[in-house]
Amino acid sequence: MRFSVAPDKCPRTGGIALGGETDHRSRGGRLMAGSAFAIVGSIGYYAAYAILVATALRGSITIGTLTFLTGALLSSSASIQVLLSLSSKIGDQFLFLNDLFMFLAVQPPETAVGQPNGVPTGLFEGVARSGIEFRDVSFSYPGTDRPILRNVSFKIDPKERIALVGANGQGKTTLVKLLARLYEPSGGAIYLDGVNLREYPTEALWERIGVIFQDFVKYEMTAGENIAVGRISHLSNVDRLRDAARASGADETLAKLPNGFDQLLGRRFEGGVDLSGGEWQRLAIARAYLRQAGILILDEPTAALDARAEHEIYTQFSDLATDHIVLLISHQFSTVKIAQRILVLDEGTIREEGTHQDLLARGGLYAGMFELQAENYR
Repeated sequence: MRFSVAPDKCPRTGGIALGGETDHRSRGGRLMAGSAFAIVGSIGYYAAYAILVATALRGSITIGTLTFLTGALLSSSASIQVLLSLSSKIGDQFLFLNDLFMFLAVQPPETAVGQPNGVPTGLFEGVARSGIEFRDVSFSYPGTDRPILRNVSFKIDPKERIALVGANGQGKTTLVKLLARLYEPSGGAIYLDGVNLREYPTEALWERIGVIFQDFVKYEMTAGENIAVGRISHLSNVDRLRDAARASGADETLAKLPNGFDQLLGRRFEGGVDLSGGEWQRLAIARAYLRQAGILILDEPTAALDARAEHEIYTQFSDLATDHIVLLISHQFSTVKIAQRILVLDEGTIREEGTHQDLLARGGLYAGMFELQAENYR
């Protein structure tokens, strides 16, 4: 599903805010109803208690009968409160189901139903021919006036390795999500092989983009299935799975598992084996190797690994992806150095651009961040 962003609309549901207004109305109605029931219940309880006391004072009932009826009244009041509480919880669960049904009913907006005339086929063959170009791309999340990206323009040549550097919140991850069409730009456009991304069939575009984010998913399936998620058509191709595991370093983890690729992972099911954070990350990176997409994006997927392991994985990944466009996002400058070109993002714009040595020689923002990190190792 592609996520389009429009004012006052949710970016994750093709412009539909799931149940927002309905939830507010429903919760408001339940609050009013609950308050009314509570008031009526309290008045009824104390009125009944007063009637019992008055009846006992007139001598119509004995003290023993009064004690028994008072206890019964208190018990029934507590039971009614429990029923009201359960009704409120059931109402909350129905709201969750309502959001689920609305989400399942969402249809993503499509701007391309097939490959349009004139669209180059390079991407669909696995390799971009003339590269990627961002033209005055801007992006803001709905509900805020603060732009995440401001008129960003740059080009990526075919087979080029690009590193995106900057402090947290400067738009690095947003930029690659726009490239993957998980979001749509608020302004400007992104071109692949000279054609606007909006003109490409979405499914075909996603087939040729491999993305590993920092918040990757841990699939509680077998180890082989965890890797095969990257290209499900290779699920039965043990050789391809083994090559992907070797490239990411996950083969060492698999060698320790009792059943190798057939070992069930996670603790949800009986017989499952849990892995460390770093081991899960290596499996996630193996998916990117298996995918062998024309555009490969790594957004800090090695955060749980030490600096040496991260550098080894990125270096090996770069060597294996010589025929592809590669975008790296990392806070480790030892890793960033392997990129052919580095883009430094600050306040939603590209402040600096060049190789590692060029940027150090300028003594600007990149050099300052590099020296600050290097100081921690001295």
